Amino acid sequence: MTFLLSPAPAVLRPAQKGEEKTAFNIIEARVTWLEQKGISQWPRGHYLSVFSQAYFKKAQEKGTLWLLEQNGRTTACAVLLEQDERWGQDNTPAWYVHNLASWPHCPGAGAQLLALAEQEAARRGKRYLRLDCLTGSRKLNAYYRTKGYRFAGYWKQPEYHGNLRQKLLQTEDTRETA
Repeated sequence: MTFLLSPAPAVLRPAQKGEEKTAFNIIEARVTWLEQKGISQWPRGHYLSVFSQAYFKKAQEKGTLWLLEQNGRTTACAVLLEQDERWGQDNTPAWYVHNLASWPHCPGAGAQLLALAEQEAARRGKRYLRLDCLTGSRKLNAYYRTKGYRFAGYWKQPEYHGNLRQKLLQTEDTRETA
């Protein structure tokens, strides 16, 4: 079953206590979908052990787990961080996107979450919204490129090689220099 996003406004909000299970269920459904499509972006064994329900509970408690809600339904989730070790000691004001996923039956929800995260980050005075994606995923890298996320470097660990991508946000400062 596919839920088309209606014209009702979507809301990006921090997850409340107990909603970490919904986020984990979205992630688990997306991992299954990726497996069915033959995409190795998030290998089940590794990904779900690192990004377990306990991980999302901790993110909810810290206020970093965010949900996209529309018509009373949660359609997507992400962890939004103020700092990210993948970017080194960079002090540029930025928000870092991790674990971005939507229910497979909610096309466009991930893009909508990303767009609202850009607005919220700019409202909070952030200069960039930053993320990483699998280096070898041409389709995902092309997707982020079309959304305005420019390549900014690499990040590697034994089980993951990622491209760092960032988007300059439209804030008062960037509008003045544009």
